[in-house]
Amino acid sequence: MKTNGSAVVALIAAVLIGYFTYQWWFNPSRAVKRRLGEVAAALSVPSHESEVNRIARLAQLRKYLAPNIRVHLSEPPQDVTTRDAVMALVGAFRPAPDGFDVRFTDTQVFVDSASAAHAYMAVEVVAPDPRSGQPTIDSRNASVDLGHVDGAWLVTIAELKPPPPRP
Repeated sequence: MKTNGSAVVALIAAVLIGYFTYQWWFNPSRAVKRRLGEVAAALSVPSHESEVNRIARLAQLRKYLAPNIRVHLSEPPQDVTTRDAVMALVGAFRPAPDGFDVRFTDTQVFVDSASAAHAYMAVEVVAPDPRSGQPTIDSRNASVDLGHVDGAWLVTIAELKPPPPRP
């Protein structure tokens, strides 16, 4: 009788482990959020980043973007339509030596199909104020479309919305 009880407990434990593994690793919504976190990390610039580390970070970002990506920036109004153009734009940006951190917050992911997803989020750029050293936050809303290509989620469309008007 004890053996049957142990077998049932082991079976229930295996089912629970399988379920939570799926939810943590294979769930498309979590996979999209994980990819967006990787994009945010690749866009973040550490303090006093070396040139070699900058190139490695940009190479990592390139892997997360679809070749035919479209990016719409609201300020200044600009449309970028290829991965190479996006990489040139990001690569040409030279931040202050103190760097900054990019965070995607309030992320809402909608998986439309096995190969398409859409996300809405707030993009926060946290950087130290040059005078006081205290962190300052610039926040904008964004929408991102992702496609599942060759087993990986890639950003296909990104749109950065203008900041809300100040009273």
